[in-house]
Amino acid sequence: MNWFGIDSGNWLSAAPVAALAVLAGAALLYCLLALVSLRRFPPSAVSVKPWKSPGVTILKPLYGAEEGLYEHLLSFCRQDYAGPVQILFGVHHADDPAAAAARRVVALARAGLLRGAAARLSVELVVDPANHGSNGKVSNLINLSRRIEHDLVVLADSDIAVEPDYLDRLAAALQRPGVGLVTCLYRGLPLAGFWSQIGAMGVDYGFLPNALTGVTLKMARPCVGATIALRRCTLEAIGGFETIKDQLADDYMLGEAVRAVGLKVVLADFVVGHAHSERSLSEVWRRDMRWARTIRSLDPLGYLGSAVTFPVAWALLGLVASGVSAGFVCLAGAAVLSRMILQQAIDRRFPGHDHAFWLGPLRDLFSFVIFSGSFLPGHIHWRGRDYQLGEDGVMAPADVEGAEAEVA
Repeated sequence: MNWFGIDSGNWLSAAPVAALAVLAGAALLYCLLALVSLRRFPPSAVSVKPWKSPGVTILKPLYGAEEGLYEHLLSFCRQDYAGPVQILFGVHHADDPAAAAARRVVALARAGLLRGAAARLSVELVVDPANHGSNGKVSNLINLSRRIEHDLVVLADSDIAVEPDYLDRLAAALQRPGVGLVTCLYRGLPLAGFWSQIGAMGVDYGFLPNALTGVTLKMARPCVGATIALRRCTLEAIGGFETIKDQLADDYMLGEAVRAVGLKVVLADFVVGHAHSERSLSEVWRRDMRWARTIRSLDPLGYLGSAVTFPVAWALLGLVASGVSAGFVCLAGAAVLSRMILQQAIDRRFPGHDHAFWLGPLRDLFSFVIFSGSFLPGHIHWRGRDYQLGEDGVMAPADVEGAEAEVA
């Protein structure tokens, strides 16, 4: 019995079906590896305290009025940290909508009205229009870096929310021998309904298991903007933020720069929350496509290898190509089941927002479409602008007018 509908007498039709069977089988193996990697990820300690609490400067580059921004900024102020904490919010323009949320936080801090705030906390909004390259966020960081007061420097994207032990855990991890930078993985926090949930699921059931599996197999070296913590002297040793001013994947390149000076980049044993506020399919598409094309530009072969992370898509394609053969019916069922098991395991390991169970396979198919589309020519859309992305990860405005305009 020909379980997979492969016509051995016609290799032109048999080869694609056989390839789909191999890809679907490899994708099922990936799900097993992802489950193993998830179990091997260090469990979060109940209480982690650094042996000393050096002063910390937190840099928060801001742009636009994101959903939940005010609450996310407050979470960085409410830290159970013994040392002094300096928080610098940065915008390029005083009328940036993000500045309003930052001013509210600054006003509460100066009035001493922040409940649960760090014992020694100073908060400041920095407005500086200077641009230093095509990456507006890095230009913002360069402007903020001139005001750093403390030895430990933490960078975190504006759409990140953290727990009160966040700084304690980072400081403890950074005090390990040979460690030059600590970074965090993240879970999605949907804030705006159905489409934001679809966006968050891409993080939870795509990015998160892929990153953990890559680290376990020593095929990935993540450094993500959700959190980057390093010493001030390390930042100076790599030449400051100026070295990444034109890079779209600024976080990844920062990690590579730290490794280049002989220091280790390590993952923290906890995840932070990454807010999603997408309200339409087009918003989810643009965001996911930007991430996909960025990763492809950094590691083309590794990105191509991530084809094995889509078991549902390969099994369904095989089901159609084989004329609904029994073998592919079994593979499709196993693919859906494996993705659901992985989804449940992630929700248990990293408690947070549990997504609708039945959406998992659909999100897997959407991610496959993004993966396939990322190989086609096109621009990336970021902060209201279209950019061209070079093979070396350097970004440039896609239009001549934009190239001459100020990057927000």
